Amino acid sequence: MGWQLRTYDEQRRGTAQSWLLRGLGLFFLYSQTIIAAELPPLKALTDVVFITAHQAWQASNGAEFAARGALLIRGADWEIRAENARITGRLRDPDTIHVSGAPARIVYRRAGDDEPLEGQSAMLEFRPRNDTVELEGEARIIKGQQSISSEVIKYLLERDTFAAGSTGRVRVVTTPR
Repeated sequence: MGWQLRTYDEQRRGTAQSWLLRGLGLFFLYSQTIIAAELPPLKALTDVVFITAHQAWQASNGAEFAARGALLIRGADWEIRAENARITGRLRDPDTIHVSGAPARIVYRRAGDDEPLEGQSAMLEFRPRNDTVELEGEARIIKGQQSISSEVIKYLLERDTFAAGSTGRVRVVTTPR
C-alpha cells in the first residue's frame, strides 16, 4: 500500500530533529538581530552630490559635467531643479553649477537655519565653495519674511546679504514677524 510503519524511536528522533532545526533557525534569526542592533548608526553623507536627469555626459578632461532634462542636483544642504546644467570642478565638490530652466530653482538650508532660502529665475549660477548664488531673468528669492524680485540678484548665502538690479526695477518686501 505504500505505507511505512515507523517505530516509536524513529518518530521521536524525527520530532527531535524537527525541533533542533527550528531552534537553529531561531538562533540564527535572533543572532542576526543582535548583530544588526550592534551596528553603528548610518552617517549622513555630507560630501556627496546626487544628480538625476534624462541625459548626462562628462568632458574628456573630467573637469566639466553636463546634464539635461528633468534635472535634480542635490548636495548636503541644497537642492537645484532645472532643465539644463553645466557643472565645473569635481562632482563631489563642484566649483560652479550653472543651470537654466523654466524656471531654474534652488533651495538652500544651512545647518541651524529655521528658514531655507528659495530662489528661482531663468538662469541660476551657484558657487558652493563661495556660498554665492546669482539669479538672472525674472529672478526671485524668498527667505523667511523677506522677498526680493529683480532681473538680476546676487545673494551671499553665508552673510544673508544681496545685491540686486539691472535695467528693471528691484522690489524688496519684508514682513514683520
